[in-house]
Amino acid sequence: MESSHILNPTEGTAPERRKDARRSTRLTRQIPLVITSLDPNQRFVGKFDTVVVNAHGCGVILPVRLRNGTPVTLELVSTGVSKTAKIVLTISIVEGASWLVGFEFDTSTENFWGIENPPQDWFLP
Repeated sequence: MESSHILNPTEGTAPERRKDARRSTRLTRQIPLVITSLDPNQRFVGKFDTVVVNAHGCGVILPVRLRNGTPVTLELVSTGVSKTAKIVLTISIVEGASWLVGFEFDTSTENFWGIENPPQDWFLP
């Protein structure tokens, strides 16, 4: 029988933890975004709220499954500022109905999200 298990950040072997180490602190924030797929074979556009953000991207719950590697534009609803990113993670939350999607910016940024007093590691190279 196969068991489903979610690792918490302190579990796993040392090499697994090092491989999955965060480059910058995640913050739980709901920030409205317009997400637009730049892949003509996978058309998608919609307004959603982030679940988590960091200096390198964000996580968003979407009602459609998009492929890893799909290029997108993330546009802040509040300012109209946008960045290109790609999908680096897709996890089914409710089978066939919603997915947690991880987006990674194409270029680094210190504080795309406009967070007041962001974590110090957001400013490291």
